[in-house]
Amino acid sequence: MLQYDNEQIIDWMEGVRKHPDMVNAFWPSQINSKNWLCDWVKSYLPSANRIIIFGSWYGVLADMLKIKLPKSQIMCVDKDKEPLLWSARKHAYWHGDMVTFEYDTRVDLVINTSTEHMTQWEYDTWYNNIPENTYFIVQGNNHYDEKDHIRSCRNLDEFKELNRIQNCLHGDVLEYEGPWDKINNEPTVLQRYMAIGFKTQHDRKD
Repeated sequence: MLQYDNEQIIDWMEGVRKHPDMVNAFWPSQINSKNWLCDWVKSYLPSANRIIIFGSWYGVLADMLKIKLPKSQIMCVDKDKEPLLWSARKHAYWHGDMVTFEYDTRVDLVINTSTEHMTQWEYDTWYNNIPENTYFIVQGNNHYDEKDHIRSCRNLDEFKELNRIQNCLHGDVLEYEGPWDKINNEPTVLQRYMAIGFKTQHDRKD
């Protein structure tokens, strides 16, 4: 589990004060999924140096990952300019749609935790652009009832298939508490999926 110093906590709270919607990055399910990812990077890809986070929003994951890998160089990519500029105070950044991003240098790891918000065409386009011989980490879930989730998955196997995890280093499921079930008077239990893949020249899909 990550440990945060006072300076980092104050910085996040200042972000929430200036950008109230940033608080959504700190729901327990959000923090747990970010911690989960950071632990995986530290365990499986500890030498990753150049990292790009797509759909980075306010850069909370970038901040957390920087704590795990202090020497890493992290770039945040998002089409929402206001959150991106907040993260730009501490990280390199690129403003625009991730499907149009062009790689101009070697990268060790790319991260996309927003796969449920992408159409299959958008995901395939983003995936095809990943340079060969690059590790990637993707997350998704089975939360079909959320209106913005247009590509959720029923289980880990379907998640790996839709997200084209051909060379899977690791994949797993994290259960988390979803919306309150008013009929049964209890929280729903949802699943978040994560997998580490390795992009090769044979993984392109046109």
